[in-house]
Order: sequence, then structure tokens, then C-alpha cells
Amino acid sequence: MKRKIIISISSAVLLGAVLTTVVLMRSKHLGNISISVPAGEAKTAVSEISFKGDSSDRIRISLSTNVKSGMVNFILYNSKGGVVENFGTAKEYRGFVDLYVDDTYTLAAEYTDFEGDFKVNLSKK
Repeated sequence: MKRKIIISISSAVLLGAVLTTVVLMRSKHLGNISISVPAGEAKTAVSEISFKGDSSDRIRISLSTNVKSGMVNFILYNSKGGVVENFGTAKEYRGFVDLYVDDTYTLAAEYTDFEGDFKVNLSKK
């Protein structure tokens, strides 16, 4: 009986440790942009996501585009307007950007005469 109680307590502690690790390792969602512009309604605009980043943060960026006409550029800026990373007109991108300075960052989707759709998701690893 005593052995069953010890095994139960050990299992509970182990399960708690695993769940704590999963929660701590999980990415923190920073934001997303989802734009859809129908054919014949071309649009020129800038859509942005801003977030506070710390030095040594690793930002996960996932984007996909389906451009029917026009163009869309994706650029990550620091608070002074400096370009941290230029993703250009990438059709698909899934990767990371490492931050080296505590700052407020902005990912901008800059589109001109755009028809189609795109999605961007940002998270902190």
C-alpha cells in the first residue's frame, strides 16, 4: 500500500514537471495580419504588428502570400525606423529572427495595387 502511494506521488510530481516544462517552452503569440483583397479592388496600404522585444529573444515569423496582382513587401523595423530584416516579396517564409537589442519592433506588410491575400503570424520562442 505504501509503495502505491509513493508511486502515485512520484507520478504526480513527474507529470507536474513535464507540464511546467511544456508551458515554459511554448511560444508566446505576438500578433498576426490577415488581408484578403478581391480581384478588381486593388488596395495600397500598410498593415503592421508592433511588439516589445528583448535582447536574446528569438522571434518566429510565418508568412504566406497569394498575389494576384500588385506587390507586397514584408519588413521588420526597430523603433527608430531602421530595417532589422527585409523579407521582400517572399511567397512563403517560416523562420526566426534573433533580436539583439531591447526595443519595440514593427513588422510591416507594405502593399501596392495589391489583389490577393496574405497571412503573417509572429510569436516569441
